[in-house]
Amino acid sequence: MLVAQKLSAHPHEFVTMRVAANFDAAGQLESFLYSWTFDPFFTAYAVEGHDANKDGVAQQSELKALMAEVLKNIQPIDYFTKFEASGVAPDLGKAGPIATEMTANNELTMTFTVPLKKPVKLDKQHLRYAIYDEEFYISMLHEENTKVDLINAPSGCKASLEEPDPDEDLAAFAASLGREESGGNGLGIHFAEWVTISCM
Repeated sequence: MLVAQKLSAHPHEFVTMRVAANFDAAGQLESFLYSWTFDPFFTAYAVEGHDANKDGVAQQSELKALMAEVLKNIQPIDYFTKFEASGVAPDLGKAGPIATEMTANNELTMTFTVPLKKPVKLDKQHLRYAIYDEEFYISMLHEENTKVDLINAPSGCKASLEEPDPDEDLAAFAASLGREESGGNGLGIHFAEWVTISCM
C-alpha cells in the first residue's frame, strides 16, 4: 500500500525502479538506494491528495509529505523487499528519504535509502532478493537496460537480474482480474524480477 486506497490483484499502478547496493569501508553490504518512478496516473492521484493549498501545483513541501506517508505505509512490509531464505537474508532498518521530484513526463520519482540493521559480508555467499507487491496490484520492474549498481563493492562482487517467466495460464488469470477482484497474496512473486548479489 502506497497511499490510502483499496488494493486489488491486477496491476493498476506501475513503478519503474533503479537500485544501488552500497558497501562500507570494510567491504560489507550496508544499505540499498532505491529510486522509484511512479506512472502518471498514480502520480496525479497521489499529488492531488497532498495538494494542501489546492493550487494544482506540486510544491516541494507537499511532495515531501507524500514521500513520508508512502515510506510509513510500506515500512511494515520492508519496502516490498523480500530475501530468499537460502542465501543471506538481512533485516532492514527504517528508510531515510533523500529526494522527490517531478519528471518532465509528470511522473513522481522518490529516492530513498534503506539500511540493513546489521551490515553483512558476502564472502563466498550470495544475497538474492526481489521487490514486488504480494497481490500484484503494483507492477514493480527495474528500468529497462539498467543494472543494479554496486557502490564501493569489493572486487569479485557482481549483481545479476533474473526476469520473471510466469506460466501463461497464471498470466492470463492476473490479466483477467478487475479492480475489485483479488488473486490473493502470492500472485506478485510470479511477476517479480530477482536480483542476486554475490562476492567470490
